[in-house]
Amino acid sequence: MQSPDFSQNYFELFGLDPVFELDSRRLQAEQQRLQATYHPDRYISADERDKRLSTQVASWVNQAYETLQDPVKRSRYLLEISGATIPDDSSTTSDAEFLMEQIELREEVETCRHSDDPLQRCEQIETRLEQRADQLAAEFVSHFEAGELDTAMSSSRKMQFIQRIQQQLSELQFELEDN
Repeated sequence: MQSPDFSQNYFELFGLDPVFELDSRRLQAEQQRLQATYHPDRYISADERDKRLSTQVASWVNQAYETLQDPVKRSRYLLEISGATIPDDSSTTSDAEFLMEQIELREEVETCRHSDDPLQRCEQIETRLEQRADQLAAEFVSHFEAGELDTAMSSSRKMQFIQRIQQQLSELQFELEDN
């Protein structure tokens, strides 16, 4: 088995430029090609070294794909490969206006349960969250491309908070649809 170059970053592994805006179809096609090449099932009758290597490569490909397909993880990874120090996921933002926005959004999500048409209200909030996520992604790109890594990091963290609220909303929608 020919071992890939583990020193490559995830963008290099997938043959992509290290930019925030990716061609998701190309990313997925390349992920499928790499998995078809290195999936452990292809190496069942191989020697132990090749079996172990195929498992390592498949895991690496999966981790790279998971990182690049998620906007928040992709933004953090771009910062990381650009030399920025990445705080852990629990770090917060000191932007008081954004903190207030988060509180308001979480309260809105909770009010869905008690509205006349909870699912419609959830859809309205979902649209608002998608717009906010797009806005923050555009801010990230602008700051990142300008080499303003600290400000780009702030936008990435804000994207992470919005993503968490989107997940909470999605869970609520699932719960409401289930009842």
